[in-house]
Amino acid sequence: MAKAKKASPKRKSQASSKQVQVWVGVFLTVYLLYPGWKGYTGISAAKTLFFYLFTGALVLLGIWLLAEDFRAGRRVSLTPAQLCALGFWGFTLLSAACSPYGAKAWYNESAHEAALTVSLYVLLFLIVSRWGKPSEALFRVLTVVLGLFCLLCLLQALGLNPLGLYPKGMNFYDGYGVKYKGAYAGTIGNVDIVSAFLALTAPMVLLYSLKQKPRQAWPLWALCGVCLFVLIWIRVLCGLVGLAGGAVLILLVLCPDRRRKWLLLGFGLLALGLLALLWAVDLPIGLFHELHEILHGRFQDSFGTGRFYIWRQMLARIPERLWLGVGPDAARFSGLEPFIRYDEAGKEVARATITDAHCYPLHILYCQGLPALLCWLGAVGAVLVHWVRARRDRAAAILGGGLACFLCAMLFCFSSVIVMPFFWLAMGLLEGQIKYIEKGIKKS
Repeated sequence: MAKAKKASPKRKSQASSKQVQVWVGVFLTVYLLYPGWKGYTGISAAKTLFFYLFTGALVLLGIWLLAEDFRAGRRVSLTPAQLCALGFWGFTLLSAACSPYGAKAWYNESAHEAALTVSLYVLLFLIVSRWGKPSEALFRVLTVVLGLFCLLCLLQALGLNPLGLYPKGMNFYDGYGVKYKGAYAGTIGNVDIVSAFLALTAPMVLLYSLKQKPRQAWPLWALCGVCLFVLIWIRVLCGLVGLAGGAVLILLVLCPDRRRKWLLLGFGLLALGLLALLWAVDLPIGLFHELHEILHGRFQDSFGTGRFYIWRQMLARIPERLWLGVGPDAARFSGLEPFIRYDEAGKEVARATITDAHCYPLHILYCQGLPALLCWLGAVGAVLVHWVRARRDRAAAILGGGLACFLCAMLFCFSSVIVMPFFWLAMGLLEGQIKYIEKGIKKS
């Protein structure tokens, strides 16, 4: 009897890549569209549980794939981005171990981004960056899923409540303090993180359409238009700011080398012109009025929807625990003074506990300490350097563009377990694509 042929290492490697790609496609679809079972009041807890279960399955798959690699004699080496991610994980665990808030820094029902969640973020990135690879199928899945998400948002914009996510008899327009606190949209919930998610995904769809024929690209352009409408409809600026800042970076990275200096000059002159206009004219619009006041050296804690108030408090207290922070996602327990809003008569109309910095790098610095922040910046920086170097590769250009916009948005937004997995997933896919590109270069 003839002996069965053993699968070659190359085929096993391709099989590993497909397994991770299938996981990514299913996760992208189900995790985004899964609405939970208690409406918006329970969506964060429901998504957190789903994330733990689904990512736990990926970790088991990663352990099995790693064992297969060792058995096949494949070399296991770490990229600079992976090393920095491991450093970020290690300092996060150390921060949790030394936190004055004990078990709350590891897991608690109020803060869903404690050490356990951050550990799964890093493991997700490490597994996807080693065995994952972006593909045409995954980008198609993204467009379909994003289209369904935006369709739900459009129905909510019409005042409907198709999935029963709002309280019975209410809709989107009853939020913002009209009948209930907060504002929610889509299958994500809080409109701030909806804006961050769209800042990540909408640029990917637009970049995905660029090399397609008009008859293939126009549905994608329409989808991007709907994403822009949703960003304007939910009245959250961080997503729009992310798109604007990311667009500048994308143009600078993707434009031909010979035109980059002229593009830089154009952006510089435009920025100076806008600053001069804002300095000279006090427009009676919230953001523009605040920028006018800042340019004249007049700061108020209420600026940035209270962000200045939050940032000032955190920056004043960071030196107390500079190296290890207060513990992962433990800001809400650290005794920060609540944000209070008053009406024109001086009456208190809102009081909110400060749970997040509304600036992700500052949040890491305050909660996990300076070494963790430096490691996170190292991982992000290494991936973005790869994006710049591999900008002629279509998949790398798409993923890097989305990450650039998301990072700009996260300078003014808060982190959430509902959205951050997509960020680490995109980082992992980009890092994985770079490895495939480098292998192709070595073979040629």
